[in-house]
Amino acid sequence: DFFFTCPPYADMEKYSDLEEDLSNMDHDEFFEIYRKCLTNTYSKLKDNRFAVVVVSEVRGPDGNFISLVPKTVGIMLRAGYKYYNEMILLNQVGTLAMRAGQYMKKSRKIGRLHQNVLVFYKGDLALIKEEFEGGLDSFDWTNKQK
Repeated sequence: DFFFTCPPYADMEKYSDLEEDLSNMDHDEFFEIYRKCLTNTYSKLKDNRFAVVVVSEVRGPDGNFISLVPKTVGIMLRAGYKYYNEMILLNQVGTLAMRAGQYMKKSRKIGRLHQNVLVFYKGDLALIKEEFEGGLDSFDWTNKQK
């Protein structure tokens, strides 16, 4: 009824030493397997349902973005999904404030403090209200626990 993923951001973090781990692949191989994985979700998801992919940009060895966000959108559109919405997930500042000055001095680039929450829909957009009736309008705001 719902597809949600936050896949590896290419090779930004290593999750294991396994050769078949997406985080251990070069970018071309990563995108080939990533495309297959996301494309396969379309046939598994019921009609008139949402799919959400949380991603962020990643820099390649040359210091430029590898276009993970737009490539993800393209993959999902080619699979058949409709690009329904996007949200920005703000991360905790953490050590970014301490690292930002170093980034700027070295490369004139700023650190990222967010991730992109990409929302897709499979089905007839006109049926959303019927499929998901109620929503916030049906929530009992008077019975909140304190």
